[in-house]
Amino acid sequence: MGTLKRLGVFDSGLGGLTVLNEICKYNTGLDVVYFGDTARVPYGSRTVETITRYAEQDVRFLLSQGVEAILIACGTVSTNCLPALTKSFSLPIVGVIDAGCQAALRSSRTKRIGVIGTRATINSRAYEHRIRELCPDAQTWGVECPLFVPLIENGFAPDDPITELTVDRYLSQFKGAGVDTIIMGCTHYPFLAKTLQNHMPDVSFINVGKALSYGLKEQFDLPRTQTPNRVSYFVSDEDTGFLDIARRYLDAVQADNVQKVNIDQF
Repeated sequence: MGTLKRLGVFDSGLGGLTVLNEICKYNTGLDVVYFGDTARVPYGSRTVETITRYAEQDVRFLLSQGVEAILIACGTVSTNCLPALTKSFSLPIVGVIDAGCQAALRSSRTKRIGVIGTRATINSRAYEHRIRELCPDAQTWGVECPLFVPLIENGFAPDDPITELTVDRYLSQFKGAGVDTIIMGCTHYPFLAKTLQNHMPDVSFINVGKALSYGLKEQFDLPRTQTPNRVSYFVSDEDTGFLDIARRYLDAVQADNVQKVNIDQF
């Protein structure tokens, strides 16, 4: 494949915006199609078969938009469906696992690493397996955080008392483990980064989107131009705050409109 002209990015909802923002922050000249499956979020509580079916529909939609490569901006899909997707589709498809694991190992002094994610992500143990492939001496701890995505998707602020209590309940499970680095294994979680850091100030939290964006040039032949990035936004349900949250969060690319897609057609 020559220079990448059109890139597809998808997630179950808002979380992929954290990946999109990092990609656009460190790369220019990109033409990106972003799809958030807001009608079926969250993916993390579904079976692997259902998640795979949803992901295949997401990919088919992006293919209909003429993309030449796809980034899975979703931890749940990356950990459960990447092999199936790369087998079913011929274009390059990249997940967030490898970049996140490598960044965690670079960050950790003790090689005692935690992973927070959806139930499906933690049950897959994909992050733990990859970390041990890269560093057999590493120790890992995984904690399911099933309420984080609904809180974010429903607009709860990071400093809302309910959010604070939920963060405290989940992160307390790492007490005594001695972890010095935690991978945010769901791309929604950077929305809560400040709250997570406040509860564990001595721990490094890994943003997998940022880790992935650093290595994008190594995986694709990207445009060599300073032209501003252009992003088209699509969702599978009526816009119920997606655009407002995108405008509030994104600082590397503008979000001025979003189109609804009937994902069941794909």
